Amino acid sequence: MNRVSVVTGGTSGIGQGIVEKLLAHSEAGDRIFVNYAHNEERADTFLKSLSPEQREKVVLVKADMSSYEEMLSFVKKIKDCTDHVDWLVSNVGISTYAKYEDYTFEEWNRIVNTNLSVPVFLIKELRPVMTEGGSVLFMGSYAGQQAYSSSLVYGVTKAAIHFLTKSLVKEFESKSITVNALAPGFIQTPWHVNRSRESYDRINKKIALHRFGQIEEVADMAYSILTNGYMNGSIVDIHGGYDYF
Repeated sequence: MNRVSVVTGGTSGIGQGIVEKLLAHSEAGDRIFVNYAHNEERADTFLKSLSPEQREKVVLVKADMSSYEEMLSFVKKIKDCTDHVDWLVSNVGISTYAKYEDYTFEEWNRIVNTNLSVPVFLIKELRPVMTEGGSVLFMGSYAGQQAYSSSLVYGVTKAAIHFLTKSLVKEFESKSITVNALAPGFIQTPWHVNRSRESYDRINKKIALHRFGQIEEVADMAYSILTNGYMNGSIVDIHGGYDYF
């Protein structure tokens, strides 16, 4: 049976790196449903970066994953196109650098919905069509293991994702579906495009390897987890030795 994968937030950053890794290890007939939210130009650039053979395997679906209704539309598209899902990578995530005292209730809810609530129900909706022995991978964060000063709400949602990962293991036991999470530290993604040299230097001093991680390094780890049939309920750190001094 051909492998069907789903990756949310898959047209840039770590999500794109994971999609490219899956494509590199794909076979004829495999399909990857790739979600993106708003940026049509970036999605188009992503598609154009693929070979014609790879493009045939990608089903690009626009859906704002802060919206329950748009998530349901995304799920309907998947179910209309296939009768099973083997691998599900819940990668989409947003944050804010606003100070806690400046938070609004609306912004808090938008981030919680995107990072936690909608992914919970995405998994619920896709659970009936997931194949026995399949795999769910959440994108957590080391910010969910250790508090960062930059974004309280982001860390809270990622800590919740880590606990959700462990909690869902029992829910998927009957189908032998594994549920794991990756917890990256500082990774060189478009998220950091406006970071100053001073900021890079300050953070690198806290990392034993004295550099940000590369997207490819996270994608390699993601693929290793997806293909490991015995890893289950694990939160896998990948942060270069952050704060190990």
